[in-house]
Amino acid sequence: MKLIKFKEDAKYAFVAGRIRVREKELLKKEDFENLLNKEEEKSFLDYLKETSYQKFLEEKVEKILWNAQLENYQFFKNYCLDDWLYYSVLFEYDLHNLKVYLKSEILKKDFSLYFSRFSAIPINILKNLFQIKIENEYLLKIKELIKETISYFEEVKNLTLLDIFVDKRMFTLAYEYAKNSDFLKLYFEEKAFQKNILTTLRMKRKGVYFLEKDFYFFLLPYSFYGFSFYYEILKTDWEKIPLLFKGDYFSIIKEGLMDYQKEGNFILLENLFKKRLLSFANFTKYLIFGGELLCSYYWQRDNEVDNLSKIYYLKIKEKLPKEWIAKFLII
Repeated sequence: MKLIKFKEDAKYAFVAGRIRVREKELLKKEDFENLLNKEEEKSFLDYLKETSYQKFLEEKVEKILWNAQLENYQFFKNYCLDDWLYYSVLFEYDLHNLKVYLKSEILKKDFSLYFSRFSAIPINILKNLFQIKIENEYLLKIKELIKETISYFEEVKNLTLLDIFVDKRMFTLAYEYAKNSDFLKLYFEEKAFQKNILTTLRMKRKGVYFLEKDFYFFLLPYSFYGFSFYYEILKTDWEKIPLLFKGDYFSIIKEGLMDYQKEGNFILLENLFKKRLLSFANFTKYLIFGGELLCSYYWQRDNEVDNLSKIYYLKIKEKLPKEWIAKFLII
């Protein structure tokens, strides 16, 4: 991985101290291992009350997890002092809401319950984008994206293709903002790289064949490799695919594909990818201040709440084996 040049912006100096305190409160690997051994909701809740989650005095675990996610979002929102950072870090929530909005408009159905609360664009703004005066550059670009997408759907009449179209357009928009930081730029390139690999492997598993020029439609831009690299994966025997990769990715792909041959899915590979993305947070541990420090903490906390949700809903509620659930945790 190439050397990252950080933007040590002094305007984030105030929040840096708060972030360092909060990082010490993050749950550790042994906490998740202990929680995986809990059998009942009460014991799960009792354990959380001995951690930083004691600040949420709700009796229901669902409410505790919701409040923790909300607090993380609000902390990021309140202390993020750059629009470009705000839009790039929260873009996946905007992407989700944009898809919900578009399908609601196309299918003439109310999907309000599916909107995410944690987006950069307020839901009421997104819903009324064509009825209000807009001066914000990001919102203007979203408005144009919506127009393009609706025109595209009128041409293809296919919601799956619409999803792919929006994914690529939204990723491109977010990447333009992420380029303001060498750190975030590399993070987005890593995301594109990983998603393209998974898309390619899933096509290969299904035996889907495309002409090379048609295959490119399904891939995100700004990856480390050109589109032809992923097409080469389609044509390569499964056991030889890891040899196409260098550095850390050789062992990641090899381990993930060995598990695929055994389990028939890419769950382990997806998790190895997610762990690698989360490892970007480690690059900021020696920073004194800067926006990168803020987004790093946001990712760590968001992942923590996601891990807790998986343990609670899968282990406590569904009573699934802890060994199986552990595969889904990023720790």
